[in-house]
Parts: sequence; C-alpha cells; structure tokens
Amino acid sequence: MIQSPFPGMDPYLEAPAIWPDVHTSLMSIFREHLTPLLAPKYLAELETQVVIDRIDDAPQVVRPDVSGTTPDVPTGASSAVSIAAPAPVRRRVPLDVPTRLVSVHIRQRETERLVAVIELLSPVNKRRGKGRDEYLEKRRTLLTSPMHLIEIDLLRNYPRMPFDDPLPPAHYLVMVCKAGERPNGSVWPISVRQPLPTIPIPLLPPDPPVPLDMQQALRTAYERARYDLRVDYSKPPVPPLSPVNATWAEALKGKG
Repeated sequence: MIQSPFPGMDPYLEAPAIWPDVHTSLMSIFREHLTPLLAPKYLAELETQVVIDRIDDAPQVVRPDVSGTTPDVPTGASSAVSIAAPAPVRRRVPLDVPTRLVSVHIRQRETERLVAVIELLSPVNKRRGKGRDEYLEKRRTLLTSPMHLIEIDLLRNYPRMPFDDPLPPAHYLVMVCKAGERPNGSVWPISVRQPLPTIPIPLLPPDPPVPLDMQQALRTAYERARYDLRVDYSKPPVPPLSPVNATWAEALKGKG
C-alpha cells in the first residue's frame, strides 16, 4: 500500500505544482466519505468556482546604480571611445492564472436548503490581494447566515484567516463554526507531527453531526493519485520546515 511517510498532513503536498490537484482530490473524497453518512436526508454536492489568481509574490524592485552601470569616460575623451551596450536582466511580471476552487455544499434533500459549507483554503484565498479580499467577503457572508461553516487550512504559507481571539501556534488549522453558536467556533490547531483530526459536520437540529475523518481522506487521496511518484522527498518541502522539524522529517523519510 502506498502511503505518505508523514503521520498527518504531508508538507510536500503544499507545493504550488501539486496543491491544486490535492485540493480537488481531497474535496471529492470528502464528498465521497460524507455521502453515505448523510443519506437519505441530506446530499453533499461539489461546488466549483474559477477565480483569477495573480502570481506576483514578493515583487522585485530594481533600483539600478547608474554610477555602476555607466562607465567613466575621461573628460575630453574622443567620441570614438567604445561604451558597452546594456545587457538585459530577467524579471518576473504579474501573471493572471485561472484557478479552480472546489467547495462541498451540504443540502437538505427535500427542501434543497443549504445547511453547511466546507471550504479548503488555497493560496489564492490566503495570499494578499483580490483573491483574499473576495474570500473574506464570502466568509463574512457565510458567518452571518444560518449556515454552518467548516474551514480547513492545510497550508503553512501566507497569513491565517482572521479570528477575534489569538490562535495557538500551529502549522495547520481547522474551524467548525456552527450557525447557532456564533461568534464562538471550534478550532483544531494541528502540528505537522500530528494526524489530521476527525471533525463533526453539523446538520439541522435535531439531527446529530456526522464525522469527517480528514486523515483517512488524505490517505485515500495520496494512494489514488500516487503522489509518491510526484513528490521528490530528497529535497526540502516548499515552504521549508523549521530546522527541528526538518530533522524529524528526515528521520521519518529514512524509515520509508
């Protein structure tokens, strides 16, 4: 059986080249795992949205030193003195990239009422700019509605979503915010060394919540997509781990 060497979230799956596929796979498996638990009263549906992500992280500002790029020419020198032509330099330009985002919507079957929304954050949601602003507006709308919000952040990079209370130190974060309990919500701070939790997905009263085993879902996604063939475990993950956790990760990979 193909398994990640990590006990919980595999930090190598956060890499920009792999994460979009991980995001889509996980959301599909969340729906697959929830469907038999919800039936026949509720349905789980995949809701797809295409947003424009601007890739312009850490833009480089170039301030050329004119005195260093223009050769000194002695006063009175002949106009025939040869001066080297400027050489080109390579710089990144802002790039708009269509990005597919998937949410899981849970509806009451008979009324089609939207009961809960599961969001799995992507870089476009967290990175400063239009994408984050649009997600924060969507988040505010959901938090002021009669729907439950489940927000899953499995990315160490970029700022967290805002909370009124300080968050404990964590690599990853999961929030379950029930409509009837706001402004309070349940938050799971998760270390890269810990398994992902099984979280309760709330429904309409008096129906009890159904469990979503996030670790099993991740394990299924990893095996089906054969991420072991796409990840180069000989290199550090992106973003890198702290030195202490990098040493721990190397020991884990050595056991594989």
